[in-house]
Amino acid sequence: MTAMRKIGTIWLSAVAVFLVLFLLPHESIKASEFISCSLQMLLFILCIFIIRHEPTSKNKYIFINFALFFSLSIPFYFYNFVGSGTMFFSGEPYARFYMNQYISFGAYFFLLAFAIVYLTVDALFRDYRILQKYILALIIVGGFFGYYYSPYFADPKHLYNTTDLLDWKTLDRSSNSFRSKYSVEPTAENLAETTEMYSWKNGEAVGTLFLTEKRARVAELYPYLNGTNYLILLYRPIYFNTIYMCVVCIGFILLYFGYQYKKDPPQGAYIEKIMFLFLLFCSLEVLHAWSFVKSLEWQTFAQLLSIGQYVSNVILLRVAVFFGLRFHFITSVKGEFYEQEIVSSPADVTRWRDWFDNLVIAHFFNRKALLGRLFVDPRQE
Repeated sequence: MTAMRKIGTIWLSAVAVFLVLFLLPHESIKASEFISCSLQMLLFILCIFIIRHEPTSKNKYIFINFALFFSLSIPFYFYNFVGSGTMFFSGEPYARFYMNQYISFGAYFFLLAFAIVYLTVDALFRDYRILQKYILALIIVGGFFGYYYSPYFADPKHLYNTTDLLDWKTLDRSSNSFRSKYSVEPTAENLAETTEMYSWKNGEAVGTLFLTEKRARVAELYPYLNGTNYLILLYRPIYFNTIYMCVVCIGFILLYFGYQYKKDPPQGAYIEKIMFLFLLFCSLEVLHAWSFVKSLEWQTFAQLLSIGQYVSNVILLRVAVFFGLRFHFITSVKGEFYEQEIVSSPADVTRWRDWFDNLVIAHFFNRKALLGRLFVDPRQE
């Protein structure tokens, strides 16, 4: 059995196991979510095979980081078996909330940022030891992550104690009281006139809002009183954190490409393409998160998110293709030789160009100016 066929067999077997598990009590899952989990599972398996066959230890750590990131596909599968009426923690009302907060948002974007930042650090500081690169990447990512996510570790229910949620709870109680008393839906003006609202500090009321301020605040929060729209207010802060972490990723990817353009150091095959696809992936994550924080209706956003996930799945599929091409290359004789030469004598190695590079050069660049390394004028060598 060839290695690629073995990878396919392991992946399909894993997906089949999880499909069988869905016969057990679980929460509903959208097709786009299941496809995303399955593609990330495939990427996790590809990473394991790449790590096992990497000819240079330096590149092993790059894919170890990606393997850790894509390993989250396993808890993502089990997410639908957590909570009331399911297999795990059925008596814990906040189980799914905590898993979503700490894994789907926290661990996911920490490991994504770490994998990308480490790869950039590896490109910029080639002569650093592995431990030094890890420490530098950890300081950078840990600094951003600690700044944005520390409230969630200090208070697991931090999202329920934000100003937006506290004001929403006040308005929701007032709305229910008004509806019960008058048997009609209150307007924003009704709520502004009948509700005492406060300014908050650390979850405690520290002052009372004047009527003008109340009207503006009620008008802002009124759309979220319908149905499950309050979930947008609940998760809005952590979606902002998602945007910030993705911007960090995008910044370091652009730094990576800027360094590649300026210095053009020899790089492992397909790594540049993988970084470019992660640039698209992180940009889409920013778009999804921004759409969320600007939404007024939960159901409308859920439908848009499902469509957006299919677009992200296309990117993940392409990432899987290039991971597979990377694995195929390093297991070939020429690939193993090329990767080892990059480490032993990088100054003597010209860039290896694949079919994609040749296609871009043929259609968008002057071939004669690109006989040597990509983006380097041969007359200057």
